[in-house]
Amino acid sequence: MNRYILLTISFFLVYFSTSAQTKKNWDHDSTYYVSYRDMLTARAYLSRKYTSLKFKPPSGNLIPEMKYLPNTTLNVGVGGTYRSLTVNIGVGISRFNPDNKRGRTKYLDLQSHWYARKWNIDLLGQFYRGYYLSPKGLGSPDGSSYYVRHDLRVQIGGIAAYRALNGRQFSYQAGLLQNEWQKKSAGSIIVGAEAYYGSIHGDSTFVPKDVDPGYAQLGISKIHFLEIGPGIGYAYTLIIAQHFFLLGSATLNVDFNYTLEKTINRDAEKIHISPNFIFRAGAGYNTDKWDLSVLWVSTYLHMRGDASDYRYRISSGNYRLIYARRFHINHKVKKVLQPINDLIEQSQP
Repeated sequence: MNRYILLTISFFLVYFSTSAQTKKNWDHDSTYYVSYRDMLTARAYLSRKYTSLKFKPPSGNLIPEMKYLPNTTLNVGVGGTYRSLTVNIGVGISRFNPDNKRGRTKYLDLQSHWYARKWNIDLLGQFYRGYYLSPKGLGSPDGSSYYVRHDLRVQIGGIAAYRALNGRQFSYQAGLLQNEWQKKSAGSIIVGAEAYYGSIHGDSTFVPKDVDPGYAQLGISKIHFLEIGPGIGYAYTLIIAQHFFLLGSATLNVDFNYTLEKTINRDAEKIHISPNFIFRAGAGYNTDKWDLSVLWVSTYLHMRGDASDYRYRISSGNYRLIYARRFHINHKVKKVLQPINDLIEQSQP
């Protein structure tokens, strides 16, 4: 009897031990990428954020396309990643501030990109004031300087959540978060959805009268928009000699779009389906201890006005040059961070 009890206990011990190891290793294939999620990934970086506007007149019109660009600063920052938690702090470098002839942009840009094993989530909270019109000379009184709009304001809030279907072999974190190392080329289909709300405000019409008298006559100085819809895309990382990587990712979203143009006489509403895009790209060199990479993340939102028949596009993104290094964490620090571990584990789908 004791023998059978001992055999039964031994069986369950072996079973649960094997199951625990399988569960621990199931989430990714270590022959494709190595995870350093239990280590602290520290980074130093240079970055520049932006949120720009594009105004495209109706087709067949001889009026040129216009771009309102922000005069943002080059930032230097430091940060760290532990598992899926990332904190970065950056400040502007006054020595490398852009040309003041393009005006001054005041902005609070709260772009946050969260990359987990299966999911990647982008959060946008952006508040910009102060733009200049490109190309140079367009709309300016003398035709040789930039047309500056200190009053032009853009506000956007939203979320995009996408799941990588091949998370076992493909890692977003390796290329974009530096806490993993992709050793073999791999890709993944990504599916999900997005939702955004935003507004564009000015003290006067957005398009100068000498550029488009018709638009100026409408007096459009406020635009509100709401976009929500599903998307699908593909991401791929090309690995060269295990250490060099090239990452590319593109997502097409088919969104329900509501756009409101406020004219002098009425509020012009338009509902239509608009294609939007999210792009990610990166290149660099990765090892088991450090990473050097350059990254670009950008979101494109499209709207169309009913009164003006103009097409509007908002481009929001971030460029970064990053040096990251990984460090082992001692037992005391792990104990302090254990609540984060528990929270992350519970939130995993």
